[in-house]
Amino acid sequence: AEVLKKLPGVYYTNASGLQPKISLRGTKIGMSGGALVLINGIPVNMGKFGYTDFASLPVENIQRVEVVKGPMSSLYGGDSARGVINIITKGGGENLKGTLSVSGGSYNDQRYSALAYGANENFDYNLNVKKRIGDGYRDDTSIDNDSFNGELGYQISDDTRLALYLQLTDAERLLAKSLTREQREENPRQAPDYSETETTDFISGLNLEVEKQNYTIHSTIYYKNRDKNYENYKRATRTPYQEELNEDIFGARFMLSLKQPLFNRENTFSIGLDYDHDSSELTTMMAADKIAGLPYTVKDPKKSGDFTRQELGFFIQDEFKINKSLILTAGLRWDFFDFSNNPEYDFSENGLYSYDTDPEFDKLNPRVSLNYLPKDDLSFYAGYSQSYRAPNIYDYYASGSYSAEFAYTLQPETYTQYEIGSRYRMSEWLNIDATLFHIQIEDMLDTAYDSDGNYMGKQNVSEASLKGFELGLSGTPFDWFSYNLSYTYTDARYSDTFFAKVSRTETVDVDGNRLTKIPYHKVNVDLDFTLLQRNSYQLMWNVNLFAQSEYEMDKGNTVQYDSYALINSKLRLVHEKFEVFVAVDNIFDKDYDGYAFASSGIEYYYPAAGTRFAAGVSYKF
Repeated sequence: AEVLKKLPGVYYTNASGLQPKISLRGTKIGMSGGALVLINGIPVNMGKFGYTDFASLPVENIQRVEVVKGPMSSLYGGDSARGVINIITKGGGENLKGTLSVSGGSYNDQRYSALAYGANENFDYNLNVKKRIGDGYRDDTSIDNDSFNGELGYQISDDTRLALYLQLTDAERLLAKSLTREQREENPRQAPDYSETETTDFISGLNLEVEKQNYTIHSTIYYKNRDKNYENYKRATRTPYQEELNEDIFGARFMLSLKQPLFNRENTFSIGLDYDHDSSELTTMMAADKIAGLPYTVKDPKKSGDFTRQELGFFIQDEFKINKSLILTAGLRWDFFDFSNNPEYDFSENGLYSYDTDPEFDKLNPRVSLNYLPKDDLSFYAGYSQSYRAPNIYDYYASGSYSAEFAYTLQPETYTQYEIGSRYRMSEWLNIDATLFHIQIEDMLDTAYDSDGNYMGKQNVSEASLKGFELGLSGTPFDWFSYNLSYTYTDARYSDTFFAKVSRTETVDVDGNRLTKIPYHKVNVDLDFTLLQRNSYQLMWNVNLFAQSEYEMDKGNTVQYDSYALINSKLRLVHEKFEVFVAVDNIFDKDYDGYAFASSGIEYYYPAAGTRFAAGVSYKF
């Protein structure tokens, strides 16, 4: 997440300081998952919201990351409406290689990691074990993460590889709740209340890759399990409750690509399917009163039960080289979704209301793009794509009573994106990557009110329009200096009649208002200097600037969060066998928040840490 947030079009929040979240082009809206995240082809989004645990990703074991911004349903399915982050782990070489690393920093932050990868005849492997413990910036908060991940591959033949990927994560987090403006001004580190989460995630997948001259096959089968215990409001500022979630997910993905000329032109035709079955058992228990320490003895039947989500998708895509400089890509995907929601509460109230416990729907989504390459270092591209995002488990049970009373069934959101851009590798000292985009969201899921301010649950209530420009500049003007600059402009607005409360007594139509927590401007600058190079040693210095403009804290656009800028720096001594670093984040001790919002006229803040220090060492073998 720390690396991704520097890219154009990537928005980063970290309310607790210990649980980061990523939004591509501002499309992660509300209590729902963001981009689809894959590790070696295995989707890792889990839980009732479909979140990705970015704090547990195998950072030390990553070989490369591919980021696709905007809807990509034709290849990846409905969960990719908000973009795709595809992570590929390190591959084996001829010899055993690895890294042992340890680091520490402010607020008792301690990180340990051991990585080994290599190959032996037809086998290749990578193994990564890591641990992180630490206290948060806020009082009485902490993190304790243990993680193992690895892949064992077998080269069946020169063009066929079979690989097994495994990941096991055990995480414990104590996270502080938000502060009002008054509490923040009194003491930004205080935690009037907090939550405690214990999560064990198991992710496994078997990949088969066949690379022939005229065709390729990529297939994956996977199984995931989450065992989670979540206790909220442990200091009883509200009624404490406990959620126990057991989630089982299995699925498969298959794609066949045929490389056959069409009209004597290069052509690649792909066809594929995928299936995902997500079964969750959720039990929610509340304390009998708003008193800290009471046992959880009262079941909440509206938030308890068995919930199942199934997705079956088929897609085709063709990549046709019209001439040596122009490539046309077109795709079409059909998906069928089937939900089985079995809460322990009867939302129909014994037949008084009509409530659909088993909604199902299907969607057909197209994609077309053109890529023009007049020369090797210059390209222009334009694309149109459509995708959707299905409701998650939380959406259905949280709106159950209102869905029954007001006779509606939640439907998928539809995302349509138009984009044009260019990439120009002008010289060693200047590379340019520029993109214009427009995303339209229809049937957007959000909390709903009528014009009199009566709450109506979560509904498909509005439309939104996100228009933006992304610019990336990078280069190496001198042997001792390189730079990387990213800039994002985003204008994200509601584009249909939609009511929201700006105070406990006032309700307004927010049509035309800006979406919350999306600044107009975001800038990241990295400057890298080689201060000293002697024999096999290099002394390298990075200076980083991050800045963003103000953003709206509430849907009524009555409260804005101020713009801010952060300066960070890192000094590294690099040798072929080891690396030592010292780092300082937020050098000028800027007072800011990892997340802030306003609701019904009340402002809520999650203060971020001031100046932080870190140091570490790693040994390579």
